[in-house]
Amino acid sequence: MKRLKRVFILSHEWNVFAVLIIIIAVSLFSWWVVKIHLEKEWNARLTFEVEKVTSTITREIYGYGDALSDTKAYFQLSGVPTPRDFQNYIESSQILKRFPGMQGIAYSQIVQLDDVPALEKKMQAYGYPDFKYWPEGERSLHTAVTLIQPEDWRNRKVLGFDMYSDVIRKEAMDHAIEKNAPAITDPVYLVQDSNEKDRQQGFLIYLPVTKNLEIRGEKGEARDSLIGFTYAIVRIYRFFNGGFGVPEFYNERVNYRIETFDPKTNRLISIYERFPSKSVERPTAEISMEKELKIFDKTWKLHFEPLPHFFNWYERYVPILVALVTLIMLSVIFLALWSTQQFLKFNERHKESLAQISRNKTTEIVLFKKLNSILADLSSAIESNTLFEKFCVHLYDVFQIDDCVVFVREQKGQYERRFQKELDVFPAILEMPSDWEELPVDGIVNLSSGNVIGERFLSQADVRLREIVKRGHYYLMKVILHESGKKTSILVLVKGPADLLEINVKEYALTSIFGQFAMSYEKAILLRRAEDANLMKSSFLANMSHEIRTPLGVIVGFTEILAQDDLEPEDKMNIVNGVKRNGKELARLIDDILDISKVEAGKLHFEMAQVNLEGFVSEIKSVMDARANEKGIQFTTARLSNVPGYIITDDVRLKQILVNIAGNAIKFTENGSVKLLYRTYANEEGTEFLEFQVQDTGIGISEKNRENLFRPFSQGDVTTTRKYGGTGLGLALSKRLAELLGGDLFLLESSVGKGSTFCLRVPLKGVAVGNAYPLKFEPAATLESSLAQSRSNIDWSAMDLTNLLRNVSVLLVEDSVDNQEIYEHFLSSAGADVMIAEDGEKAINMAFQNQPDIILMDIQIPKLDGKEATKTLRQRGFTRPIVALTAHALNEEVRSCLAAGCNGQITKPVSGELLVQEVYFYLNHRG
Repeated sequence: MKRLKRVFILSHEWNVFAVLIIIIAVSLFSWWVVKIHLEKEWNARLTFEVEKVTSTITREIYGYGDALSDTKAYFQLSGVPTPRDFQNYIESSQILKRFPGMQGIAYSQIVQLDDVPALEKKMQAYGYPDFKYWPEGERSLHTAVTLIQPEDWRNRKVLGFDMYSDVIRKEAMDHAIEKNAPAITDPVYLVQDSNEKDRQQGFLIYLPVTKNLEIRGEKGEARDSLIGFTYAIVRIYRFFNGGFGVPEFYNERVNYRIETFDPKTNRLISIYERFPSKSVERPTAEISMEKELKIFDKTWKLHFEPLPHFFNWYERYVPILVALVTLIMLSVIFLALWSTQQFLKFNERHKESLAQISRNKTTEIVLFKKLNSILADLSSAIESNTLFEKFCVHLYDVFQIDDCVVFVREQKGQYERRFQKELDVFPAILEMPSDWEELPVDGIVNLSSGNVIGERFLSQADVRLREIVKRGHYYLMKVILHESGKKTSILVLVKGPADLLEINVKEYALTSIFGQFAMSYEKAILLRRAEDANLMKSSFLANMSHEIRTPLGVIVGFTEILAQDDLEPEDKMNIVNGVKRNGKELARLIDDILDISKVEAGKLHFEMAQVNLEGFVSEIKSVMDARANEKGIQFTTARLSNVPGYIITDDVRLKQILVNIAGNAIKFTENGSVKLLYRTYANEEGTEFLEFQVQDTGIGISEKNRENLFRPFSQGDVTTTRKYGGTGLGLALSKRLAELLGGDLFLLESSVGKGSTFCLRVPLKGVAVGNAYPLKFEPAATLESSLAQSRSNIDWSAMDLTNLLRNVSVLLVEDSVDNQEIYEHFLSSAGADVMIAEDGEKAINMAFQNQPDIILMDIQIPKLDGKEATKTLRQRGFTRPIVALTAHALNEEVRSCLAAGCNGQITKPVSGELLVQEVYFYLNHRG
């Protein structure tokens, strides 16, 4: 049954094509038969119209000839009449009424040149005073028009005209004489219209008038007895309008064009066209007909073509309609056959497609089940190597992928090979240009298919990688991850079968596995980083605990010793100096922790100002000389090239970086020297930097320990921490500060046991090399910086601090009882009269009651904080100095205090000497 059905489908298919060919042939044949039948009918109809037109023309023209013959007979019987007799004859014969197409009828008399004067005199006597023979000239025959009817103003122009003087007229007159029969001219312009702007053509019919009635027409006989010519004047348009009426395009059925052949010029001369082609738009004729018509001695050629009204409205469409109806009827048959065939084919294909869908669905279900377990397995991996092993196993089991390599690019670095399955054939570093990251890699790219992304990848890869890819079917996928503002790109390159991406489900599953691998890899990296960070912070806390507890233990121990009564003055002073020294160390540790926290949080602000470079370096040297002398080593500075005299930077932060680097160099150098070298440096783009190099002859840094050199909370070696101390924040903070300044800090070179060289580069902007500096930038002048400049101009060594504040009243606003006692003791020792307020409200009341010379305002106090209390005092008219006394050291805190109305700020903890100097300064330098 199946075999029979297939045979039927095949044979049916050929039958359908045969039927289609027959349908087209029958439709064309029916159209051709109807068209031939209609053309026969049109030709018969056109023949009728032709006969009607030609018979009318013949009847009219030969009627004119008969009229001329009657006039000739009249002349021969009665002699040449007078103008009055000629008029009576024309009126009585009613020639002009019988032939309305005739312009007029006239007589041209044969005249000798000697008889011209007599003729002119005779005609003038008949009542034509202006009669004159014209034109003059020698001719074989001379004639003059003497009679014409109707005798209107237009026809009177012809009187006296010698028609034999015109070539066209002469030719017709000669033919008439030769045949002794009427002869017609070619189209000429009538003399009557010589002065008209719109001159019309016409033709003249001549008939010779002889003396004798019986002239048989022998050659020369008519010319010998010739006395003149009677002729008819015919305007072409008047003739045809008279015979056929005024042309009406939509009421006539045919158009015709009349021409005559001129043997002299060998061309056709147009006589008349019923509807000129330029004046009336008409459709192209489907049929036409030509006919020759003998008019006296001339032969007219008539060309006929139908006008739109020649056809019935339906006739043009009949062939097409018949063909269309035939085509429709036969097409129904064809569609029935074709539909049957298509149904049978569709039935076969449908069964095959259902079977294929069933197979595909089974494959997809199995694949999705595997995909879920694969994704779950990859998601459970927490270690990167284990993750890659699982990844490779699943790729081979499901997709038969033989090899796999993973490249990872962090931030703006190069792609590094992180994982390799079997063969070590891929390069360790995949060098790709930066614009590769901007290319959209959508899904999985077949590197062997000529894909645009694949071609771009291969064109930018090195030769070794391109050779590897040519040896098999490789596929590429790129995944971009964003974590904590950092961009990580992962390239997965796999080698698999050629049909890996033929099924969409496989491509989807493979994409999902790649994506899950990338996310799991990111999770493993984050977990590892979190563990590393946890270890570093644990180490840091342990180290910080040691660093804080050491000076704190000293301070507690010295405090207990000070409680003893039997201390010598010298011992007591040593203990006090030890407490001060360890207190400063604690403050430095806290400052470092605050700075690194502000950098990490992005809250660190810079004060850019104009800095004298040589003075800045001298200041660094003076600080470092003291530390170097304590260790018995030498600290020197040197300028290696021409440098600017001034730079624009934050001198505090730049000094912090250099002091930190130089301090580390001194700390880790037991013998030898430390050098600070500086010069200008330009990179490949032409950007100029100021470069500082700190060289030491210390212990050096190993390759292993360089990885953690600039990480916060870490040092190169734990043994180094135990031996030299330190929190591990210095270099990390310095590098971050250098980057924020637009530069960089890095280890230039190092050798274990020989020393290290650190390099700091900060950009040069708007500076001039040399001592003269064109001021393009205003220094960042703040209140604190101006006060610091004024404070540095005071010679404190020449002053007696014990009496510096005598007769000065101070309102101390402090809620801590211990701080009250400390600051009251410091101020009273300098001669000041101290009043104490525990909160903001009491401070406001005491300020207006006692009018102190200066107020030291703590910020965090009960009831009303220090800023609000200061604002209230300023609003109520208190104008004396108010100085913030707070443990907050951030620039934002300083600005907020100044905005509240404070004159300045003293940062806790503060020594007695510094407190007295600050109070004295604000009393004498009010801002």
